[in-house]
Parts: sequence; C-alpha cells; structure tokens
Amino acid sequence: MTDFFKDYNPWGQGLFFLFILAFTMFLRHPVVQGASFLGALSYLLVQVGFQKSWKTLVMAISTGLFITILNPILIHQGATILWYFPNGNPLTLESLLFGLSAGLMFTTMILWFSCHNRVMTSDRILYLFGRILPSLSLIFSMVLRFVPLYKERIQTIYACRKGIGEDMSQGSLLRRFKNALKIFSIFVTWSLESSIETADSMKARGHGLEGRTHFALFRIERRDYLLLGSVLLGSVLCTLAAYFRRFKMVIYPTVKIAKVDGFSLVAFFVFVVLAFMPIILSLVEEYQWKYSR
Repeated sequence: MTDFFKDYNPWGQGLFFLFILAFTMFLRHPVVQGASFLGALSYLLVQVGFQKSWKTLVMAISTGLFITILNPILIHQGATILWYFPNGNPLTLESLLFGLSAGLMFTTMILWFSCHNRVMTSDRILYLFGRILPSLSLIFSMVLRFVPLYKERIQTIYACRKGIGEDMSQGSLLRRFKNALKIFSIFVTWSLESSIETADSMKARGHGLEGRTHFALFRIERRDYLLLGSVLLGSVLCTLAAYFRRFKMVIYPTVKIAKVDGFSLVAFFVFVVLAFMPIILSLVEEYQWKYSR
C-alpha cells in the first residue's frame, strides 16, 4: 500500500497528530489504547515496511515491557493481592494493570512520533508556523534537522579516517582514544563552520527584515477540507465522550470501567476510524487511482 496521507496538506496532518497523540496520552480506556496502538503500528508498516521498521518496533516494545515490569515492582497499591515479594511488599493486580496500560501508552506514543517525524518535515512545520512564529518555527525545524545531519557527518568523517588507518578500531587503546578525539575535533570544527555559513546565508537573503514575504508549495484542496472536517468532528465527539466519562477507567484502588451504552459504542467507532485515518485515506486514494487508470 502507498502512503497517500503524506501528500495531504500539513494543516490536516498536524491536526490529526495533535489529537491522536493527546487522546493516546490522556485516555486509559483499553479500547482507546488498543485502537491507537494498532493504528500507529499499521501506519508505520505502511510507511516503511517491516524490514525498515523493526528497530523502531523493538525499541518501542522494549520500552513498554520495561515500564510494565517496573511499575508493579515499585508501586504496591491496589486491593487485589496476587503475591508477596521476598521483602514483604505485595504484588497487586491493579499495579500490574497500571503498568501494562502505561507501557502500552509509551509504546504507542513512540510509534506515533516515529510516523509523525516522517510526515511532518521541516518545510511543513515552517508552513504551519512561519506566519505566526517565524523565528521559533525556523529554530524548531533546524533542531529537528540536526540529528540526521550530525549523524551523516560523523559517518562521513569516520569513513574518511578509516581509509587512512586513523579510526577507533585500529591500534592500541591510547591510539584509539587519540583517534576518537581527532574525529570529534573535526566534527566540531565542521559544525561551527557550517553554522557561520548558515548565518551569512540567512543574512544575505534578508532574514529578519521587515516586510518579509511567505512562500509555500502547499495548497489546500477539497480532500484537505474533508480531512480537516473529519478530524475535527471525530475529535469533538471523542472529547465529549471523555467529558461525559464514556472513556473513564480507574485502576486504583480497584479497577472500575465505564458502562457501555449507545453513545459509548458510537464514540468507540469514531475513535477507531480516527486512529486508522491514514490507512483509510491511503486505501481510498489507492482505489481511486487504480479505478481512474
């Protein structure tokens, strides 16, 4: 499946990620967390495939398992005692469920942020906040670019030093340490020179002058209005359901979950559609493309 969601206008994409991350973070209902996790996992697989996403999956799942295991070891609240540790502290069902919920939430957040970083590139962030907060949006986009840029520079320097036998894998321990310092010195010098060149280039292009214009390649089309309307409508409905406690779940001191009624079923369905919105849009776009051909 082709990822057509990345071709939509940044306003619809940004609004979608804002609401889905907020719901995932603050709602502990198992339906919400399960749907959000499956939506993030499926969209990540559509973006890069399983072979390129397994590192992200391992990191996300490992983080979730660590939190799941750590919570019942440190927290001993709850009324349902399952077992006692050798030091006398109880292992409760509630602390285990809370750890599972928190671990799933962190896992889902990592997956969603991984999808977000592939969609919301620096030019899209500048498009969203360039008129409102131009300096802040520029700094934020540059910070997001630093990690892959510096990683590429380190790899380039290391490859060049390895070609002349001056990397960190050759020679004695003292020589490796000196080579590492040399690689770090080259990296810092390169980065400082690039920052000076960037500042001179921005000054030459008139950055910061009054009367600056704003240019963007993105245009809002009919499908973008449909995405904005769908995300807003679904988010408002889910917010109302959360306000009226349809997504309510209390774990301590005992597990209590909201009763399911008609409004709850509608809210669950809307949230599932919202969580799988990128997949649904990609399926619709792919069907329309094949049908037009």
